[in-house]
Amino acid sequence: MPVTGDDASAHHKQTTLMSDEIQSPIVRFGLSLGVLLCFLSVPVSGYFLTQIFIQARASHDWPSVEGQLLRAQVGGNGAHGFHADVSYRYEVNGQIYNGQRVRTSDGEYKIRDGAKQAIRGLIAGQRITVYYDPHDPSESVLEPGAGYQEYALLGVPVILLVMGAGLLIRLRRTQPSR
Repeated sequence: MPVTGDDASAHHKQTTLMSDEIQSPIVRFGLSLGVLLCFLSVPVSGYFLTQIFIQARASHDWPSVEGQLLRAQVGGNGAHGFHADVSYRYEVNGQIYNGQRVRTSDGEYKIRDGAKQAIRGLIAGQRITVYYDPHDPSESVLEPGAGYQEYALLGVPVILLVMGAGLLIRLRRTQPSR
């Protein structure tokens, strides 16, 4: 369908309005702040999430001992999410330790079923296998190794970098006329 003069005029007005809105000092400040936050978040999130990933990968080779599961339930009230609320006791070289992690990247779940899945098969009182860090036996997990969740976490800094670059490009394209 051919574009009429009225349609072209309306498109030009809309484009000019959007350009004017983006050139607003407040909008440009917001874009600048977004760029800054994204770029500052990349190294911080990259460092901490990489540490979680490295520990998860290392836990695959950790030695194991038998332990006792003291508690396995869903924690949280839904307002702030749910989590796997576990507690277990284990002994390494005559020293007794208490652990609370199922995986190295235990976190919050938006829905109750996520936390229920994390504790599936765990029943208080049962004997369990506990994997512990040989350099720091107080660090332990019930499920060693890196899973999908740990690999997905590595994508967060990349997403922040792409978002920051996109905002920066948008900001640079909308420099005010002099």
